[in-house]
Amino acid sequence: MNIKTVLEEMADQFRKKIDKMYHFTVQFHMKDSNEVYHITIKDKIVQVCEGVHPCPELHLYTTSKTLEDIFRGKMTAFTAAGKARLSDTPPLDWEIAEQGKAHPRIQAALYFFVMHFFNTEDPEVIELAEEHARVVHGGHAIPLYYHPGFRSAWFTVRKGEQINDPKDTNPFPQAFIIIQGTGWAKIGQKTIPVEVSHSYYVPPNTEHIVWTDHSEPLTLIWLAWGEGA
Repeated sequence: MNIKTVLEEMADQFRKKIDKMYHFTVQFHMKDSNEVYHITIKDKIVQVCEGVHPCPELHLYTTSKTLEDIFRGKMTAFTAAGKARLSDTPPLDWEIAEQGKAHPRIQAALYFFVMHFFNTEDPEVIELAEEHARVVHGGHAIPLYYHPGFRSAWFTVRKGEQINDPKDTNPFPQAFIIIQGTGWAKIGQKTIPVEVSHSYYVPPNTEHIVWTDHSEPLTLIWLAWGEGA
């Protein structure tokens, strides 16, 4: 697979999704071949170049295999980037340049880039199935749509698995909507049955674990919002 050709095809589609206000510089580090490419986006011009950029705003680290899997639709870029802890090393990892870490524009640009640059379908489609997921937080996860202050994902969990570990909490409110199967959730000090067509709220800083003891998988849509999400 020719890396530059793939990036250029992605760039051609991405150009249709942005306006002149969107500007961003991303550097790709291919860990298996040590190749480096950078993409500059300004005034609706998206350029893919070989080599190092002097001051990229975002660094992406991946391999040719992962990029090909994303390009072929085997997983989304956000699925490849999913991780339960900051110390995890996912197939697609990122690092914001030091000068942009505290800048809200950078986070918004990052989320938009990862969601939309790699998805070349028109209109964009995300296939929700276990074979396109990765195990994150104990469940088979496919992140959906992210924006500063909002996150969403699809999860499925099988018998013997559980989403989250005891004492796992987050500082922002969350909810999950069961779309397939039945199971259990521990929210705070209470353990309750969960079922299809029900939504369950998780207050900030509250322990939350989800699992099933049935042969049918339990599948849900997860939402998070507010400061820090």
